[in-house]
Order: sequence, then structure tokens, then C-alpha cells
Amino acid sequence: MRGKALFEALTEAAKARGIAVRRESMTRGTSAGGLCVVKGVPTVFVDERGSVEGQIEILAGALRRYDWAEVELPDAVRATLTKARATD
Repeated sequence: MRGKALFEALTEAAKARGIAVRRESMTRGTSAGGLCVVKGVPTVFVDERGSVEGQIEILAGALRRYDWAEVELPDAVRATLTKARATD
């Protein structure tokens, strides 16, 4: 699983944990996105103008902060989250 399919699978995993994912045009500053809390809801903002690979990196980087050990995930999603965690 790669590209858009991987991004969608990561988004579904986030939603299952109550984490919102919002793709928006980041027109101010130099951020490509990140994790914050909006009205009590953990939310990952991803720059919709970025490459799919860049969007995956932002989303995976935010999701790695959570424990996924006991959660059933597609192999590609787990590998992406493990890779993100290993490179920090």
C-alpha cells in the first residue's frame, strides 16, 4: 500500500482513535502541518498542496505519538508508523 491509499488508511486509523485529520492549504508560515488540539479534539493538519509522500510523513509523524501496539492495523500502516518512530 502506497500513496493515496496509505494516506487514507492512516486517516482511518486516526479517526478510529478519535483523532481528526484536516487537509488544508497552509498559506501562512512555513509549516506543512502538525498535531494540535481544536476544541478538545486532537487534530492533525496536513498541507493539501504538499506531495502525497509529504502528507503521509506529517500524518505518520503525528500518529507516532500514540500507542498502536494493541490496535489492529493494516501491515502497511503499522510499518509506516514503526518507520516514523524509528527515525526519531
